Amino acid sequence: MQYNPSRRTFLKSTGVVAAGAAGVAAFGLAGCAPNAAAKEADAGATYPDGFSAEDFKDSSVVYEPIDSFADEKTYDIVVVGAGTSGMPAVLTALEEGASVVCLQKESTAIAQGGGDGGICLEASTEAGVLMWLQEWRKSCNYRVNMDLARFFAYHSGETSMWMAKQSAAAGYAPADSWSLHFDFPDGNYVTQTKNAFGVKPENNGNLVRALADYAESLGADIRYSTPGVQLIKDGDRVTGIVGKAKDGSYIRFNANKAVILATGDYQNNKSMVSKFAPDLARFTCKQSNKTGDGILMSATAGGHITPVGHSKQMHDMDAGPYMMIDIPFLAVDENAERFMNEETPMHYWDETLRFQGAEDPGKFCRIFDNDYVETATAWGYKPTDRDSLLKYVPGAVENPTGVIKDLVDTHRCDTLDELAEELGIPADNLKKSVERYNELCEQGADTDFGKQQQYLAPIVEPPFWGIHQWIRLTAMCCGITVDGNYQVVDSENNPIAGLYAVGFGAGDLCGDGDWSLYMGNMSCGSCMTSGRYATIHALTGDLVPSKPANWDETKSAEGYRKDDWLVEHDA
Repeated sequence: MQYNPSRRTFLKSTGVVAAGAAGVAAFGLAGCAPNAAAKEADAGATYPDGFSAEDFKDSSVVYEPIDSFADEKTYDIVVVGAGTSGMPAVLTALEEGASVVCLQKESTAIAQGGGDGGICLEASTEAGVLMWLQEWRKSCNYRVNMDLARFFAYHSGETSMWMAKQSAAAGYAPADSWSLHFDFPDGNYVTQTKNAFGVKPENNGNLVRALADYAESLGADIRYSTPGVQLIKDGDRVTGIVGKAKDGSYIRFNANKAVILATGDYQNNKSMVSKFAPDLARFTCKQSNKTGDGILMSATAGGHITPVGHSKQMHDMDAGPYMMIDIPFLAVDENAERFMNEETPMHYWDETLRFQGAEDPGKFCRIFDNDYVETATAWGYKPTDRDSLLKYVPGAVENPTGVIKDLVDTHRCDTLDELAEELGIPADNLKKSVERYNELCEQGADTDFGKQQQYLAPIVEPPFWGIHQWIRLTAMCCGITVDGNYQVVDSENNPIAGLYAVGFGAGDLCGDGDWSLYMGNMSCGSCMTSGRYATIHALTGDLVPSKPANWDETKSAEGYRKDDWLVEHDA
C-alpha cells in the first residue's frame, strides 16, 4: 500500500484516445495502442474493458476520433468541471503560478452540498489522526481505500481553512466556521474544522459560482457550455483534451502539466448505473447531467473503474429537518403500511426501500403525534421544536428561512384521515397501521419488526404529524481507479502521466454500500481536498502548497467558533 506523506512533515519544516490505431492516425501520434483488455463492440469499435457503446451514448464523451479543430489553446493545467473539486483545482493552479483553463459542461458552475470539513493536524495528535482513520474504517465496514483516506486525513484540514479564505476573497465568506474536538480513551485526540457555505436554500453551488468569477478575475480561462469530450494522448502521456464549444465546434486544449478531470459521478448515465449499481436503477436522481464523462475518458486512456459495489449517498434532509432524520418514528410506505424497523438510520433507508415494488421506491412517510418533542427527547434525541417544524409545512410559514421551499413535505393535521390526504396515502390503511402500531406499544414488544421497546411510543395525541420522505440518489461515490495522489492508474496500477481524476468521479475512498456519515461534511471536504492537492502534485510532484492556510489565522478569524476544548486549552 502506498504511503501518503503526512502534512505534519510539512508543518515541521514549514494523442487522441479513441478507437485503437484509428485514433492514433487521426492525430499522427505514436504509441497510442488500444487497451489490451478492450473488447470488440457490435459496431466494430473497440471499447475499454467493462464498458460498452451504450455507456458512451449516455455521456458527453465522443468515442470516434476527432481530427478537425476550430482552435487550439495551451495551458499548464486543464481542469474539466467547475464544481466542488474543479474550482479548488483552478484556484490552486493560479496560486501556484500556473496557467489554467476550466471546461464546464453547464452554462454556469455547479455544486451540491452545503459546506466542507477536514482534520486539523495542528490541533490533533498524530496517533489521534490514525485512530480517527480506524474509526472511519469501522464506519465503512472496513471497505476503505487507505491511500485515499490518508490523503484526506493529512490534507483536508488545510484545504478547509484555505477554502474559507478563498470564499471570503471571492465575496462569499462562510456563513459559519467552527471546530469539533474528539477525545479517544487513551488521551489522544483529533480536531475537525468545518465551514458552512450559505444557509438553505443557498449551498455550495453559490460558493463555486462566486469562486468561478473570482478565478476569472485572477486570470483563469473558464469555458462554459464546453464539455471535455475526448482525451489527447502522446505515447503513454495524456497531453490534453478536446472541448466541444456551444456552437458544436471542437477546440484542442493542450496541457503542459496535466488534465484534471473533475466531472462528477455517473448517476445520470443509465447504462453505467444498470451495470455498476443495478439496485439503484429505479430510484430518482437528485442531480442532472452527471454522466460519468471523466470515468469514460479515463478508461479510454487505459484506466479502469473501481471494483463494485460502489458506495452512494441517498439522503433526504429537505422534506423535514436534519435533526429529525434518525428518530425512529413509525414508517409506512406509499400504501400506508409499515415496512421496516425504524431504528434503521437515514443513510441506510435505501437498503430497505430498494425492495419495494414501486416505480420510484424512494418514497415513504414517517408518522408521529404532537408529543413527539417530549418522546424523542426521552429517547436521547434533540428534535426540532413544534414552531420550528412548521417551517417544513408547505404554506404554514411565510418566507421560511433555512429550507428549500420546493422540497419541504411535512404536514400537521387534526385527524389521521386529514393527514393521509395531505400525504397522498390511503387513509384506511394509515389508520390500520397506526392502530396496529399502538397495539404493539401497549404490549411492549414489537412482534412485527423487532424495534426496541424503548422506542415504542403510541400515536394518540393530536394534531398528528407526517413527513413525506423522498430518498433519491444524491451521489455515486466511486469512480475511476486512482493512486494515493489521485492520479489515474492503468490496468497494472501504474500512474498514467498527465492525467488526474478528483471528486466522486475518482477512487473508492469509501467502498461500503452507503457513504459513511461518521464525519459530517466529509464528502464535500474530500472533493475539495482532492481537487486542490491533485493540482499541487501535478505541478510540483509533491503535496506541499506554496501558500498554505494557517491554523493560527483561522482560529483567530472573526466569527470562528472554537469548541470548548480549544477554548480551554488555547489550542
